[in-house]
Amino acid sequence: MSNESWRLESFIDSLVVELDQARETLAVKSMNRPLSYAVKDLSLDLQVFPTFDGDDVRFRTAEPQQEGFSTITLQLASITDQQIRATSKPPPARGELQLESAPIDDESRRKLKRLGVRSVDDIERLEQRNVDLKSASGGTVDYSNLANMIRQARRGKTPPQVRSASVEPGDNGPVLRIEGDNLCISDEHEPVAVVNAQLGEVLSYGPDRIDVRVHRDVLARAMSDVILTLDPYCIARFRIDNPEVFDA
Repeated sequence: MSNESWRLESFIDSLVVELDQARETLAVKSMNRPLSYAVKDLSLDLQVFPTFDGDDVRFRTAEPQQEGFSTITLQLASITDQQIRATSKPPPARGELQLESAPIDDESRRKLKRLGVRSVDDIERLEQRNVDLKSASGGTVDYSNLANMIRQARRGKTPPQVRSASVEPGDNGPVLRIEGDNLCISDEHEPVAVVNAQLGEVLSYGPDRIDVRVHRDVLARAMSDVILTLDPYCIARFRIDNPEVFDA
């Protein structure tokens, strides 16, 4: 393997990520039994050859028997079991989307870990605080992908529930009224309704009700199959009994 140059910032970031992971592991262990150890004082001596090109300082690790190197000493203070409990986040909850399984590239994942981000919930908390992740990560994180992850996670926490579906006569055709919870939770996406393989006209929609105009002939059968695309992350399918109102 070639002895490539590296930046001190990248080295420290990677070291901190490893220490954070060790701290979180200890925090989970403390839930089951008392901690028998913690991270003690840590001192690292790096033997390196620095280079400077006028803009960027980089280092190359000294190889055995090489002379003339410089030494960089890093000293990290100890962390006690009380500090671990006080500063560590709780372990991920069931169903929480972790960064490891998120649909982003490896470089973005590494950048986010260096910012202390471990899950989509962490990203959402930073978004609520108006943190510019693109700037904080050096402009390498694709925020559009992160935004989609946040919306998908939000939808996963608020799944739709259809309580009732009824059909009422309307001026220009029957209206299918669907009532429930968490149906349309965002104004950015208008739902799409398909009844018996025919596209319906969505008249109004909200988190607790959706009204859809359908053609009378579509509901001629005894049962109707309904497919609702509520947003890019949620599709609901159910079947209803057609009422006698259409016999009039």
